[in-house]
Amino acid sequence: MADQTDENTAAPPAAGGNFARLLRNPGALRLVGSLFVLELGSAMTTVGLPLLVMQRYGLGLEVGFTLAARFLPNILLGALAGQIVDRHDPRRVAMLAALGSGLVVALFPLTTAMWQIQLLALAIGVGYMFSFPATMALRPQVIPEGSELEGNGLIVTAERIPKLIGPALAGPIAAGLGVGWLFCAEAATALVAAALLLRLPLAAPRSAAAPAPAPRRDGSAVLRGLTAWARAVAGGARELVRMVNNDGRLSSLTLTAFTYMVALGLGRTFLAAYSLDHFEGVPGMLGYLLAAMGLGGACGALLTARLRRWNQGWVYILGNALEGVCWIALLWTGDWSVALVLLFLSGVFESIASVVYFAEVQKRLPAELTGRYYATLVPMSDVFLVAGTVAGGALVATAGIAWSATLVGLAMAVPVLLLVTRLVPEKRPARADAPAAAASGALS
Repeated sequence: MADQTDENTAAPPAAGGNFARLLRNPGALRLVGSLFVLELGSAMTTVGLPLLVMQRYGLGLEVGFTLAARFLPNILLGALAGQIVDRHDPRRVAMLAALGSGLVVALFPLTTAMWQIQLLALAIGVGYMFSFPATMALRPQVIPEGSELEGNGLIVTAERIPKLIGPALAGPIAAGLGVGWLFCAEAATALVAAALLLRLPLAAPRSAAAPAPAPRRDGSAVLRGLTAWARAVAGGARELVRMVNNDGRLSSLTLTAFTYMVALGLGRTFLAAYSLDHFEGVPGMLGYLLAAMGLGGACGALLTARLRRWNQGWVYILGNALEGVCWIALLWTGDWSVALVLLFLSGVFESIASVVYFAEVQKRLPAELTGRYYATLVPMSDVFLVAGTVAGGALVATAGIAWSATLVGLAMAVPVLLLVTRLVPEKRPARADAPAAAASGALS
């Protein structure tokens, strides 16, 4: 077939050469550095926010509501944020989101009531709602074609390492200077992140036509404008669905992303119960297990480029399946060192699968749909994550730890194994790099 390609027969470029090319690319380094410092600050606030609430108001439902408030904007309005990202320069959107989040975070120590903290938490969620799809939309501008694995490996590493060192830094800062300084630290990292984005290449204009002067609007004009915008949103969503459905691997990657979030939610609850039940004599074992996963994630992201000669569908399947095996294997060990090794390997496999996911999506999805895709994906993923977390609490309480670990492993492995015939073929649409409008016309 004319649109059939085989990555196993093509001569791939050397991984080392692609890494060297990325390291000589100032735009890629700025994007990775911006994401790193932004995630570092966010990791410290993740520690500081519940501490602030508990110190002032005690432990109760307020902590859960406050933490949940950060996810609500993305769940409710994330798909609409993608429309803004796709219609504007994503660099400016990401910069404004970082600056806005930094300003909001700096206000936490000044609050005097719970509702003020929750309102600021909502505002942080709004910033994340824009920053993540904007960052994803910037990748094609700074990652050269052929270097998707290496570039996305660096990006995933930049996300994983802060989750390891951020909480480690937050402890001494909170103990020595006070919880309020954690928010000041994130405000500083937000400024650095925005500064790194400042010199990224500008996005190409969406249209060469100059916009006409805006007429004076009355009520009916505003209503017509809102109606037209709603139709554009619906049309963009339909266009995205057609694009995803046109590629069997892309649609399967998207589906398994949702099932994995359910497994992740189940795993979070299981891991807390597992650490208390199996390692009661090891204080802070949950933190050690999470740190092992974070370290494995950082290593796995850098190792993925070594697997570029493999069929990437098989790499994605094996990454998810082997991670599931690691979770189930936790039941057969009472040794804390073996448990740490298993969670480290789990992080490696998870990170490899994540890098392949991002790289495959980047290769298959037109740049004009990238922001819309992630702005739709992330809110839905959060819904599945919350569902898995809630279900995990009920599952551990009723079925016990053993069945919980088994279900976590199966939820990770079974979906990719069921979709093996769609994930393995290397078929890619010939229109992968065409403008979104052309793709829409061809698919309709």
